[in-house]
Amino acid sequence: MGYIGGHIDTTVLVALLVAAGGLVGTTAVYQAASSELQSTNADLEAENEELRAELEATEATLESRERELNRTQSTLETREQDREQLLEQLDETEAELESTEAELASTEDDLAEARAELRRAESELQEVRDELADAEERADELEAEKDDLEDEVSELEGEVSSLESQVSALESENTRLEQELEDRQDSE
Repeated sequence: MGYIGGHIDTTVLVALLVAAGGLVGTTAVYQAASSELQSTNADLEAENEELRAELEATEATLESRERELNRTQSTLETREQDREQLLEQLDETEAELESTEAELASTEDDLAEARAELRRAESELQEVRDELADAEERADELEAEKDDLEDEVSELEGEVSSLESQVSALESENTRLEQELEDRQDSE
């Protein structure tokens, strides 16, 4: 039964001390091994707590990014609706322009006004398109950041699981050593 980090094999040490020193030496070895396991267990539990705190912070950041992504997507949907409305307005304005051109001789002032309205609508449409492009770019960035954070969460969960397994194994080993010590003391 090797100890983590390459320490001396406890079984060999116990056998040597039993042969050399009897029950007193054996008890001291078991107590030292138990103390080392408890110290290592405490260190692993502290590290586990640090990783859990880091995991919680990462999850909080992920939730924040998801909320921001949702807001950006909502803005994107609103801008898309605005764009659709502006396209409808543009279509209406173009139809109005065609009608006005038929009456060009008598209604040049009306035609100039319709063209100005068309330019405003096209300008607004271009602004909405620019905003839409910016929002789509931001949504892509947030999606990539979300994927990165999910990968980090997954990795941290793996580390936590591994440390919990180590803690469990050390607790089992500690319990076994304490029982073995008790059994030896009872048999003496």
